[in-house]
Amino acid sequence: MQQLLERLKSRNMHGYLARDRAEAKELALGLIPSEAVIAMGNSLTLRETGIFDALTDGRYNVINQFEQGISADENLRRRKQGLLADVYFTSANAVSLDGELFNIDGKGNRVAAMLFGPERVIVVVGRNKLVRDQAQAWQRLREATAPALARRLKRSTPCAVTGTCADCNSPERICRCYTVISSQMPAGKDRIHVIIVNEDLGL
Repeated sequence: MQQLLERLKSRNMHGYLARDRAEAKELALGLIPSEAVIAMGNSLTLRETGIFDALTDGRYNVINQFEQGISADENLRRRKQGLLADVYFTSANAVSLDGELFNIDGKGNRVAAMLFGPERVIVVVGRNKLVRDQAQAWQRLREATAPALARRLKRSTPCAVTGTCADCNSPERICRCYTVISSQMPAGKDRIHVIIVNEDLGL
């Protein structure tokens, strides 16, 4: 774990270790600057740690694309607004022990915000998402993350049945964007903050 933190630092990203989800929540909320505008990607990890509920309880200025009852057009508008937020909360689908962040996305707004836009990105990751290297990261995304997410969302895709990616062309496909963040520019070294939690969280 300590070596992973050093690897993240060498890639101009900040790394933190949290004993459990409660400490992860405290660390994450402590990284929010005063009066910041906040957005977030869809993340089971954020919900399991209580971060999602804390951000949407009225204390923070949040662009909430998940608000119940909003229209599809309003949802899209808020997703776009999220790219201009001060702080963006999300998880990663895999983190290599060499300090790289791997993700899949459907519409792409979540990975877009991780790559560029918000001044600070806070990534909360359970220990179950740590992988040895790039090969294992892509294997995890194709054989674990995508099928599990497709089943959770009740999508009619081959992977929801077989448990592995078929690189399908289904209209319900949820893995349309694949990204890897290898490092940040030196000028952006305070941008990405990765909190590794010593619990299994998310998919």
